[in-house]
Amino acid sequence: MITPQNLLNHEIVGLPVHIAQSNDSGLVSRRGSVVGETKETLLVETPTGVVRIAKRVCVLDFTINNDTVVRVRGSLLRGRSEERLKKRLGRSE
Repeated sequence: MITPQNLLNHEIVGLPVHIAQSNDSGLVSRRGSVVGETKETLLVETPTGVVRIAKRVCVLDFTINNDTVVRVRGSLLRGRSEERLKKRLGRSE
């Protein structure tokens, strides 16, 4: 189960997301679902189409368990999900 404490260790594809802050003012307040992830970007499906968002310039609000909102600095999400988990667990496989 995803919790606020372990969100960074989980796959975020499929989670609802809201862009709370960004250096790109055109992205602020956009909402959608994460449909893809690369090392440096997220792909978010919005009502107007898929938007590519640079992780390092955003603050994101993820909704987990249908009602809990977790605010995350995008820079903490840099790297692929499997790399984030290895880094947090101290593994070098």
